[in-house]
Amino acid sequence: MTTERKKMGIEKFISNYFSNLGKFVLVNLIFAVPFAVAFVLCYLLCKFLLPYPTVVLPLTMVLAAPFYSGVVVVSKNIYYDELAFSIFSEYISAVKENFKAFLLHGIVAYVAFVGCYHGIIIYKALSAASPVFYVMFFVSLLLALFFVFLLYGLPMMSAFFDLKLKDVYKNSALMTFGELKANFLATVGVVAYLAVLSLPIMILGLLSFVWGEVVALYTIFAYVALAVLLLVPSGVSSIITASVYPDMKRVISGEAKKNIETIRKEDEEEKIKEEHKAPEFSDIDMAQLEKSSGEYVFYNGKMIKKSVIMEELKEREGQ
Repeated sequence: MTTERKKMGIEKFISNYFSNLGKFVLVNLIFAVPFAVAFVLCYLLCKFLLPYPTVVLPLTMVLAAPFYSGVVVVSKNIYYDELAFSIFSEYISAVKENFKAFLLHGIVAYVAFVGCYHGIIIYKALSAASPVFYVMFFVSLLLALFFVFLLYGLPMMSAFFDLKLKDVYKNSALMTFGELKANFLATVGVVAYLAVLSLPIMILGLLSFVWGEVVALYTIFAYVALAVLLLVPSGVSSIITASVYPDMKRVISGEAKKNIETIRKEDEEEKIKEEHKAPEFSDIDMAQLEKSSGEYVFYNGKMIKKSVIMEELKEREGQ
């Protein structure tokens, strides 16, 4: 029996992530091209046609969503050491296979973000006028949390399992609060990862006293852009995969159902054995039984032939 300690949780993620950091960065570089194009298009649309940043700029997630499928699939394959071909080949293949599904996921993400964001902002402002709006504010927060958990599951479920699109959404919706532990673990992991990436921003902010505010501001902007393009997509995807995918695989593949059916079958078999188990008759006196009249004896809620009881008792005496 091996005494080697099993790597679990955050330790396993850190080990796998940093040992494959170059591959994750390459995935991000590939995704950075369509993401940058989508963002520039939305920025130009916002600047010259529709000056509504909180509505127009989030359209980037719709345009970039099909290409994010490559990040999800390849990051998972890197994390679990399941790459069959080159990173670029698997990325392109994943985009081709999941383009339509992820485009729909992008639309759902866009509607959820715009709706929840404006709901939270509006109801938070109105709550100062009436406490009733605190209820709507709280509902908006719950909806936002629901969609965050939903969007954890949607990409993986549509990319890794052969399910109809309606089943992907139904199962993902059921798993939002059905797998709370995994979803909260993913959320904590993502927040912690982004917090670590934000540490240099704090340092650069302090250096503004040395460099000046303008230089520090441009340096922070450059760092944020590089972090978003090189580290965030595959890092976040890997954290979600490591947290949510194992339970999702267990549920969707039917392992959980098999376990339940096995337990149920064992319980039923045990029940049948108990029902057919021969009575011990240890509390019956043989002499009194012989003196009793009638062919049947009422024992433990059942009518049993006196001859059957006597034969059983005689066999035990002879043993």
